[in-house]
Amino acid sequence: MGHNNQGLESKRNRHASMSRHADKRAQQRGIDKVALPLLLAYGQREFDGKGGIRYLMTASSLDSLSRAVGRTKQVEALAGVYAVISAEDQTVIMMGHRHN
Repeated sequence: MGHNNQGLESKRNRHASMSRHADKRAQQRGIDKVALPLLLAYGQREFDGKGGIRYLMTASSLDSLSRAVGRTKQVEALAGVYAVISAEDQTVIMMGHRHN
C-alpha cells in the first residue's frame, strides 16, 4: 500500500489509457489529465477488491510531490483526487474526488 515517488510517472503504469467513462468523469469533475501521471507516481496505492487499483492523493502523497516540484496551487488541487485502474489491462476506469 505505499506510493512510488521515483519520478513523475510510475514505471508500471506509464502507458495507462483512459476509458471513455473515466475521461468524461474527469472532465465533469474538473480534473486535469496531467493529474494522472502524478497520481500514479505519488498517490497511495491500494487494491479495491474488485479487480482495480486505486491511487489516492493523500496528505502524505502531496507532501512527497511538493518536495519534488514545490507546493503550488496545482499541487494543492490534487488533494483527495483518485484514479481507479484496472489491474488486468491498466485502463483508467474512474477518476474523482474523495469527499470526507
